Amino acid sequence: MNKRELALLERAYAAEIDAAVRGHGLDMIQTRSKLADKLVADGLLEPRTVQSRYVTVTGYGLTHAGRFAYCQTC
Repeated sequence: MNKRELALLERAYAAEIDAAVRGHGLDMIQTRSKLADKLVADGLLEPRTVQSRYVTVTGYGLTHAGRFAYCQTC
Protein backbone atom coordinates (compact mmCIF):
# COMPACT_ATOMS: atom_id res chain seq x y z
CA MET A 1 0.00 0.00 0.00
CA ASN A 2 1.44 3.38 -0.96
CA LYS A 3 1.13 6.76 0.76
CA ARG A 4 -1.76 8.00 -1.38
CA GLU A 5 -3.86 4.90 -0.73
CA LEU A 6 -3.12 5.10 2.98
CA ALA A 7 -4.08 8.78 3.06
CA LEU A 8 -7.43 8.03 1.43
CA LEU A 9 -8.13 5.22 3.89
CA GLU A 10 -7.21 7.59 6.72
CA ARG A 11 -9.74 10.17 5.45
CA ALA A 12 -12.45 7.49 5.36
CA TYR A 13 -11.54 6.29 8.86
CA ALA A 14 -11.60 9.86 10.19
CA ALA A 15 -15.03 10.39 8.61
CA GLU A 16 -16.38 7.32 10.43
CA ILE A 17 -15.00 8.51 13.76
CA ASP A 18 -16.34 12.03 13.20
CA ALA A 19 -19.80 10.68 12.37
CA ALA A 20 -19.81 8.54 15.52
CA VAL A 21 -18.71 11.42 17.76
CA ARG A 22 -21.04 14.03 16.29
CA GLY A 23 -23.96 11.65 15.86
CA HIS A 24 -24.75 12.30 12.21
CA GLY A 25 -25.17 9.66 9.53
CA LEU A 26 -22.56 10.76 6.99
CA ASP A 27 -19.82 8.27 7.74
CA MET A 28 -18.28 8.45 4.28
CA ILE A 29 -15.98 10.55 2.14
CA GLN A 30 -16.73 12.20 -1.16
CA THR A 31 -14.06 12.15 -3.84
CA ARG A 32 -13.69 11.97 -7.60
CA SER A 33 -10.32 10.27 -7.34
CA LYS A 34 -9.63 7.25 -9.53
CA LEU A 35 -7.69 5.91 -6.57
CA ALA A 36 -11.00 5.44 -4.73
CA ASP A 37 -12.23 3.23 -7.57
CA LYS A 38 -9.03 1.18 -7.29
CA LEU A 39 -9.61 0.75 -3.55
CA VAL A 40 -13.19 -0.35 -4.27
CA ALA A 41 -11.82 -2.98 -6.65
CA ASP A 42 -9.36 -4.07 -3.94
CA GLY A 43 -12.24 -4.43 -1.45
CA LEU A 44 -11.06 -1.72 0.95
CA LEU A 45 -13.78 0.87 0.17
CA GLU A 46 -17.40 0.52 -0.84
CA PRO A 47 -19.68 3.00 -2.63
CA ARG A 48 -22.43 4.41 -0.41
CA THR A 49 -25.49 6.55 -0.96
CA VAL A 50 -27.47 8.43 1.68
CA GLN A 51 -30.83 9.91 0.71
CA SER A 52 -32.94 12.44 2.51
CA ARG A 53 -36.12 14.08 1.40
CA TYR A 54 -34.38 16.73 -0.69
CA VAL A 55 -30.82 15.58 -1.35
CA THR A 56 -28.85 12.48 -2.26
CA VAL A 57 -25.24 12.19 -1.11
CA THR A 58 -22.91 9.62 -2.68
CA GLY A 59 -19.45 8.71 -1.52
CA TYR A 60 -17.23 5.92 -0.24
CA GLY A 61 -17.07 4.16 3.11
CA LEU A 62 -14.66 1.68 4.60
CA THR A 63 -15.25 -2.04 4.49
CA HIS A 64 -14.09 -4.30 7.33
CA ALA A 65 -11.03 -5.18 5.25
CA GLY A 66 -10.32 -1.45 4.78
CA ARG A 67 -10.50 -0.80 8.52
CA PHE A 68 -8.20 -3.73 9.18
CA ALA A 69 -5.71 -2.62 6.51
CA TYR A 70 -5.65 0.92 7.87
CA CYS A 71 -5.30 -0.16 11.51
CA GLN A 72 -2.42 -2.51 10.64
CA THR A 73 -0.38 0.52 9.59
CA CYS A 74 -0.80 2.31 12.94
